[in-house]
Amino acid sequence: MFSKKENDTKPVIRNISTNTNITYIAEDCELKGSLVSSGNIRIDGKLEGTVEVGGDLIIGQSASVKANISAATATITGVVCGNIKVGDLLELSPTSRLYGDITARQLKIDQGAIFVGTSSIVSDSTDHPDDSSPEEKP
Repeated sequence: MFSKKENDTKPVIRNISTNTNITYIAEDCELKGSLVSSGNIRIDGKLEGTVEVGGDLIIGQSASVKANISAATATITGVVCGNIKVGDLLELSPTSRLYGDITARQLKIDQGAIFVGTSSIVSDSTDHPDDSSPEEKP
């Protein structure tokens, strides 16, 4: 009668990489300072300071982040004020608002997203094997 049902649903936090370690900043949390993690981070609350993520960063729709950010990959659905540097893919969803400069290898901006700033798409130096100038022959 009062036993726990086996099919109780639990919230699922999905991340892009295979790393299952995740740090979660809930909607009712407010953090000021530096947040550093070698794993993945999901932010749904308020954060002011700096963020360094070795894995995936997810900024939820209810999040408000005032920080310079560094991450392997990032998905933004909330509000970010600050510069962001991403080693691979940065996704801006239709509900996202980003006020700052972007440096990333890949950038995906969905229709409806607001982005005010500059973007720089970078690649590895190994991606350009023919960068050397042609040799002159005597």
